[in-house]
Amino acid sequence: MSTRWTLVLRANEASPEGRAALSDLCAAYYKPVFVFLRRSGFDEDVARDHAHSFFAHLLQRGFPKLEPERGKFRSYLLGAVKYFVSGLLQRARREKRGGGVEHESLDAEDSGEIAIDDPKAALMTKVFDREWAVAVMNRAVAALAAEHSNERKAQFEALRPWLMGDEAASHAETARRLGTSEGAVKVAVHRLRKRFRELLRQEISQTLDEDQDVEDELRYLCTVHG
Repeated sequence: MSTRWTLVLRANEASPEGRAALSDLCAAYYKPVFVFLRRSGFDEDVARDHAHSFFAHLLQRGFPKLEPERGKFRSYLLGAVKYFVSGLLQRARREKRGGGVEHESLDAEDSGEIAIDDPKAALMTKVFDREWAVAVMNRAVAALAAEHSNERKAQFEALRPWLMGDEAASHAETARRLGTSEGAVKVAVHRLRKRFRELLRQEISQTLDEDQDVEDELRYLCTVHG
């Protein structure tokens, strides 16, 4: 079955499937772009406006020059927002000088050099990738929570801290809280973690071409997440 990113890569610009897949991906990964804009120096309201403009432009025009070898959706989106920010900074400088305003491009080959010095660019990449990792993990947790609704909700909330490395109560304390045995809690934690990893891999796979390695991307995101 094709991933969402594969559908974007292989569909023509007018394909309903491709555009729906792109819309889903943009909605899922709004936060890394917003944080990147905030760290680029824009205040919260301006960053939000720029993020909306960025995604609206992306959804309207799609990827007219995109080829499959350009890689992961994460990599493409990071490159696109870097050039978007570069265009915003260039436009601001032109306005200060009283010059004309040109339309900024989202394509690397159209935009020239990034107007961010190299050390800052490296730091901003780390910021973006960390926010991406957080977004991926949050989506996996949300999917897991949806599977534990109704009668299993209390158990999920009690066991959830073990998923993300948060400070968790002891197995014994959790067993008392849930009215079960310590052994049952250990088994439940193991199963919950296993299912979380499955959902995490599924979410990551949607941002990759179907031929790319989910495990490599998972290891990288775990590294940047810290």
